[in-house]
Amino acid sequence: MPQDKFEFRIPLSRLLTGVILTIVPICAVGLFTMTRAERAIDTKIGGQFQTIAVLTASEVASFFTDRVIAVGTLAADPVVVDTVQRANAAYVGANSDLISGRIGRIEKEWNTPAADAKVRDVLGNSASRLLTRWRDRDRRFLRITLTDRAGAVVAATHKTLDYFQADEDFWQAISAQGRGAVNITDVRYDDVTKSYYLGLGAPVMDEATNTFIGALDALIEVSSIFPLLHRVDVGPTSRALLVKDDGTIIHSPFANLSMNLKSEEFVAAHEAMARKAAGNKGYAVTTLPGGEAVVIGYADIGMRESFPSLAWTVLLVQDTTEAFASTRGVMRMILFVVLVGLIAVTLLSVYFLLHRRAEYTHLAAPAPEPERPTRTTV
Repeated sequence: MPQDKFEFRIPLSRLLTGVILTIVPICAVGLFTMTRAERAIDTKIGGQFQTIAVLTASEVASFFTDRVIAVGTLAADPVVVDTVQRANAAYVGANSDLISGRIGRIEKEWNTPAADAKVRDVLGNSASRLLTRWRDRDRRFLRITLTDRAGAVVAATHKTLDYFQADEDFWQAISAQGRGAVNITDVRYDDVTKSYYLGLGAPVMDEATNTFIGALDALIEVSSIFPLLHRVDVGPTSRALLVKDDGTIIHSPFANLSMNLKSEEFVAAHEAMARKAAGNKGYAVTTLPGGEAVVIGYADIGMRESFPSLAWTVLLVQDTTEAFASTRGVMRMILFVVLVGLIAVTLLSVYFLLHRRAEYTHLAAPAPEPERPTRTTV
């Protein structure tokens, strides 16, 4: 007895139509989702890099804020103010020429044995002992110098190279034409001691008249802020940089200030910062001139308005391959599925075009020929 068989047949054209209407929209949605996901991932990871850069920049700014407060506190110490006032009292009744001549004579003898007694008086007074205690308590203070309103040294932690300081740019900035102002110089690198330092000066003000009476200048060692950059380690290809406003590298894992190198990462970040009016995100995903694709988080330390020499930027850089490694697998899987779907549709379409049945025209059967009459022979 023949077995009953169930057969389900679908015309190839309908199968192809169904596949196209199913797979193509799914692939389109997959591509759209992948594009949106990549943008969201860029925003998320870029935002994290920016956050790390902002936190590091704020710690760098805190270092300088603390030093400014410390120098300002020292400049207001009664011992410092009293020493400056007693030095200024020697100028009472003297004109500017007489003061300049007196200071000039000491300046000529300052680095000779003839000035030894004067040097001992300057380094041995109560203000110098106070400055030395401050330096010994906080080794970030390298040297501290106190001058009177004429620019003559009246106390210090060391013997200065010059007795007269008023002809220096930093002193003029602290004096601010008699108004008094806190000043920070540009950072410098000492190749002998392998240290970074800058000058931080604060005016000594008379409390009664609120006028400038002297200047306190300190050399600050700033290498202690670099461990803040070293601890920013988010992967083998990551690096943190501290750069000036012109792109000069102050410190990075591969360069220091003495090399006078420009940061190509800063150039890319600077272009993004220049587009702030169009929406500054605080990060950039770009390709460096050497061909390395990177994500860069950047943040200004926020002190450029008060101290132009501290127009510094913190950069956190990482190769995109590593930065987006946690999501690349998912993105590649989505892309693989989309490509497989599109290839399947393409192959099925080609198969259909090659194997579709040819259409035949049914011809009418020819009409039979009429029978011829046959003769009968009698």
